[in-house]
Amino acid sequence: MNLSQLDLKLLMVFVDVVEARSFTAAAQLRESDVGYISRQIKRLEKELGSVLFNRSTRSLSLTNLGNRTYQDACKIRNISNRIVESARSEKEVIQGLVRITSGAFLGRNYIFSVLERVSNRHPALTIELELDEDKVDIIKKRFDLSVRVWKPKDTNLVAQKLCNFGFLLAATPEFIREHGTPRSLSDLDSLPSVLYARNEHSNKQFSFYDEQGVIRTYHLSSNLLVSDAELIVRTVLGGKRYGLFPSFMVENELKSGKLVQLLPQIKLVSDEGIYLVYPTKSKTKAIEMIIDELKREISFNWDFYFE
Repeated sequence: MNLSQLDLKLLMVFVDVVEARSFTAAAQLRESDVGYISRQIKRLEKELGSVLFNRSTRSLSLTNLGNRTYQDACKIRNISNRIVESARSEKEVIQGLVRITSGAFLGRNYIFSVLERVSNRHPALTIELELDEDKVDIIKKRFDLSVRVWKPKDTNLVAQKLCNFGFLLAATPEFIREHGTPRSLSDLDSLPSVLYARNEHSNKQFSFYDEQGVIRTYHLSSNLLVSDAELIVRTVLGGKRYGLFPSFMVENELKSGKLVQLLPQIKLVSDEGIYLVYPTKSKTKAIEMIIDELKREISFNWDFYFE
């Protein structure tokens, strides 16, 4: 006998009997009668060519085959439920307007491609992505979702951490050939760099762990600062300056060898993360789907840089 010859409906009756612990309780569950349930089990046992229950006037227990059959039948039930759920979800039309905001670098390099794929699959859904480096009042501006590198302090907002990231120093191989490999932080003082600065904040100052694990602070002496992350990456890739980056910003360049991490033995202090922020715990189907897609597609391996 193969699977096509086995009546799967009989298996589900069998599962109900096992989980209800009696023929009578299974009959009540199925709004049927005990005689019908008994006949279904006998049919299943006939198809399998073996008994599934040890029966007595007062107890009902599984045989060895019955126990194995129950475990496999549960797997079949779970698979069947997933198939039905997938088909139901496929029929649901995801529609309406979803407004999302994120930082410019994240939006251009990570978020937009995910949203484009979602919009291709759901033409009735309109997605607006607004790129803005400043902290946005998503309730006041009616955004459904924000993707940020900061955790909101507003208790009216819900924040899920998408992933962690750290900071690192990097330059091109050409830069290293011209200036040599720095051996200590003080070696950076005489080297040209480009760093991030915005709203009176810059990353010229950072913290790191010394050889004893004590947190220290260091000040870089850069004379060129800019508020555009992509411009910093492009400038450093030009080979004339080094930079200090969030790890996700130069992940691909480091893996491809276009950039080399400077002073990899020094671990900078950071417990930063990228957060999905939304105004309420009650999310629409579209927002749930977009959040799931972002979680599936975006991840950064911070430990990669400190192996």
